[in-house]
Amino acid sequence: MSDDGFLTIDELARAAGTTVRNVRVYQDRGLLPPPQRRGRLGLYGPDHLRRLKLVLRMLGRGYPLAAIRELVEAWEEQRDIGSVLGLEEVITAPYQTEGPRRLPAARFRALLGGDEVATARAVETGLVQLDGDDVVVRNPRFFDVGLDLLAEGFPARAMVDVAAGIAAAMDEVARMCVSFVDEHLWRPFLDAGMPAADAERVAGVIQRMRPRAQAAADAALAEAMEKHSDAVFTQTAERLASKSRRGRKPSAL
Repeated sequence: MSDDGFLTIDELARAAGTTVRNVRVYQDRGLLPPPQRRGRLGLYGPDHLRRLKLVLRMLGRGYPLAAIRELVEAWEEQRDIGSVLGLEEVITAPYQTEGPRRLPAARFRALLGGDEVATARAVETGLVQLDGDDVVVRNPRFFDVGLDLLAEGFPARAMVDVAAGIAAAMDEVARMCVSFVDEHLWRPFLDAGMPAADAERVAGVIQRMRPRAQAAADAALAEAMEKHSDAVFTQTAERLASKSRRGRKPSAL
């Protein structure tokens, strides 16, 4: 790294966790600005590294290169690179504070009590992914809750099934939340030509939607848990009352 903080292309690739070949591809596709030239040497600054990390994050979320390029070009027509990066960062900032957790496959099976069926089911439902001899846990916090259930004595297969069901339900909730923001905030902003005067407001609303969505999900879950717990309690009381009636001897007349 040079004394003034600029990076060569090799250093840029290593800092972002990608390859030189990918950096060249992204640059050729217009996703990265060209480097500063010092003679024959191309040097990349902090904005390049920040942009590259965001591009990689967007690719990881399924955005095609062409779509990322079009979005970047549209934004840059409206405002300077600093504002573009600020809006990008809000939109693509990760929701999870902890990255994926990697475990040896044997260790993962042991945590599930050696249950091969539960292990296979976790892979099949996408709760974890196989990577060579390792298992990659996509959501460590969610996984730790499952381990707590196992410690309480719940069966591994049942825990995996309920975890997969919760994940699927939350995926649908997240889809609704994102679609809501997309339809009523993001698309009108795009249709208006992404005016620079509205960029800060849009970024702020998107940022505030994160805790709001989580709070709404928590509140709705609390109400639903109460409703279904009451139903189970009522059914239990009815079964106990039925057994009690069957166990009584008829009184003598």
